[in-house]
Amino acid sequence: MTFTKEQIKYLESLPAVEHATATRITYADAFKRQCLERYSSSASPTALFREAGLDPKLVGYKRIERSFARWRNRHDVPQYSPDAATAKIDSSPFADDLPNMAGADPRDLLIARQLHRIDELERELADLLRVTAV
Repeated sequence: MTFTKEQIKYLESLPAVEHATATRITYADAFKRQCLERYSSSASPTALFREAGLDPKLVGYKRIERSFARWRNRHDVPQYSPDAATAKIDSSPFADDLPNMAGADPRDLLIARQLHRIDELERELADLLRVTAV
C-alpha cells in the first residue's frame, strides 16, 4: 500500500503518528504504550487505531495487525485470550442480565455482552433526549 502526499500530510497531523512516508508509518511511543495498555484490557486494535484517527481502510488492517504483533513481542504483552475475555464477562456487573450461555463460544459471549451494553446505552440516550426535550 502506498500513501499519497495528502494521506501522508493527514497521517503526520495526527498525534499518534511520529512520521509517515509513502510506504511506512512510524507511530509515537505514547500511542504505542496507550494501545498496549488498552489492548491488555481487551480493547480491539482496530478500534484503538480508529479512535486515533487511523482508519483501517487508510492504513490497512494487516498493518494494524503486524504493528500490534511487533509491539506485543517487544513489550512481552500476551496475545488476546478468549478464555480471559470469558472470565471478564462472567465477572462483569452485567453478567446476571445476560442469558445463560454456559459452554458457548467465547466470541458469542462477547457479542451478547456488547449487545447488552448497546441496549443499555440506547436506553440511557433516550432518557437524556427526553430530559433535554422538556
